[in-house]
Amino acid sequence: MNALHYGNITDKGRTSSTISPIRTCHSAIALLLFSPAFIFLSCETPDESHTGSPEEDGSGTLFIRPVAESRSAGSTDVPEFVDVFIFNDDELKRIDSYQRLQTDGDGMIAAASRKGRKIVVAISNPQANEYDWNSISSFETIAEMYSDLRLENPDKPLMSGVAYIEAEENGCFEISMTPLVSEIYVRSIRCDFSGRPYSQAILENASIYLANINSLARIIPDGDFIPTAPINTDGLPYESCRILANPGMVHASIGQDIGSSTVYPGIRLYCYPNSSENDTAGTPFTRLVIAGDIGGNRYYYPININKGEFGQISAPGGIGRNCRYVFDIIIRKTGSADPTIPVSPETAEIFTGIVPWTEIETDIGF
Repeated sequence: MNALHYGNITDKGRTSSTISPIRTCHSAIALLLFSPAFIFLSCETPDESHTGSPEEDGSGTLFIRPVAESRSAGSTDVPEFVDVFIFNDDELKRIDSYQRLQTDGDGMIAAASRKGRKIVVAISNPQANEYDWNSISSFETIAEMYSDLRLENPDKPLMSGVAYIEAEENGCFEISMTPLVSEIYVRSIRCDFSGRPYSQAILENASIYLANINSLARIIPDGDFIPTAPINTDGLPYESCRILANPGMVHASIGQDIGSSTVYPGIRLYCYPNSSENDTAGTPFTRLVIAGDIGGNRYYYPININKGEFGQISAPGGIGRNCRYVFDIIIRKTGSADPTIPVSPETAEIFTGIVPWTEIETDIGF
């Protein structure tokens, strides 16, 4: 089948397909999110209201129900619409059908598919109200498409999932949908300049942002996340503030001076994964940067995330998909005048770890 098809759920739960007009795709597709996975739960027997018979061409109906898990930062509702692509699981992997489906009151989705071995791709919360997928002709086509950080919206993150199934009449299956983006959470920060000539100094006009941010990522991840079109490579946040639809994803003001007392800014930043092995101009490590004034001079504290001298807190190093990195920071001395040079452990002490999305947050004294 070469044309893309949209499925329409009838009042009997059957899905009929009509050929859609071909339109031009406006941009690279994006996948996002900062929450844990949506799970498409399998069901043993379809409800009577969803019972349907296979079409004459050998197609039937697949039943799926997306369920949202809560996370520490809040919860994500079941998506109203899900884009479902079904491909033949053979050598060519051609598209069988495409349907934009609306979940019902129980979160159930009924998707049309011919019988046989299939690859199912599900995407929710795309970056535009209307999406044109006319270029998708095979599984390899969608596997080569990228999401774009410039279009991300953390409140409506786009998620994706892939499942390999044997499609049968009125079958049920599960598919896990997860976001691409990860969260960088600055839980606490303070200064400890004891033994320094400026022991009573404070960090003023402080802000926190990300640098060397991977701006493109494959919708269907396969292997490593090599940096692609990184932004903020000069170590400053101005580029991201200019080109991102939601610059608050990667930049935030602390809003108060930082002294010896612990400040809990609760800043949450979001970025795409980065599994670069070498910190080079073409494949830089993503960094968390603290910037502020001490004694009237501007200083920067760039910190490689899960890489470098501060140690690797998880394997593999770098930033993974759908992870949450938590930072507690003690600034020990004045930083660097160059925002592109990472600071050493003697300049800033970092307590960090990867925390499950559902963990309950508590203030930490140190």
